[in-house]
Amino acid sequence: MSDRPAILIVEDEDAIRSALATLLGRAGFDVRDAASGVDAVTSIRDAAPDLILLDVVLNESDPNAMGGLDVLRRVRTLERFIPVIMLTSYTEWQLESLGQGAIAFVTKPWDANALILQIRTTLSAIQQVRKESQQAANNHDTLKIGDIDIDLIRYRVTRAGQELDLTPIEFALLAFLARNPNREWTREQLLNQVWGYEWVGYDRTVDRHIASVRRKLRLQRDEMIETIHGTGYRLVL
Repeated sequence: MSDRPAILIVEDEDAIRSALATLLGRAGFDVRDAASGVDAVTSIRDAAPDLILLDVVLNESDPNAMGGLDVLRRVRTLERFIPVIMLTSYTEWQLESLGQGAIAFVTKPWDANALILQIRTTLSAIQQVRKESQQAANNHDTLKIGDIDIDLIRYRVTRAGQELDLTPIEFALLAFLARNPNREWTREQLLNQVWGYEWVGYDRTVDRHIASVRRKLRLQRDEMIETIHGTGYRLVL
């Protein structure tokens, strides 16, 4: 059995599916593919992949065919969380796919480097979240900060009972800070701890993710997550 991350490509156009398989295979992934929604569900049932690249529109000529959003909803009923990145040429489907539980979308034609980076970032974030879950003490699978609950098993965040839509990276970042409160973390340390691999790019990406977490949690600046000016951040209990 391969120890490389398994990626399932679900795409009904042969040329696109082949191009993606070649790209991801060269990037070091264990690539599987499916040309229809039914084939995708069967493949997932037989051997769950680590991540799914899923075309929104499948077999468009057949109105009775299982579409990409149908597959996405099936994936979301599984006990094991599998991140899904949607592929789409239609901007109107982007918000719909995110609302149904996709973690990101990629617009065709895709940028090869950006796509691979998105996949690696997502896999790293999920790995970090699972690590956090395994380290949860006394079999507690939920972290609680005030009225915010962080479910480390189902990868969900709620505030005052309302579920919030965090990406895997945002979830992993919040969970890490919540597990390690009242301590200053530099941007570089957060990149190493949360992104989990050697980051190529600007460390200010942490700032963008912190800003997004604050916005989704409806936090004021420096409420709960404090900025350490010129350095990084800390979560204060």
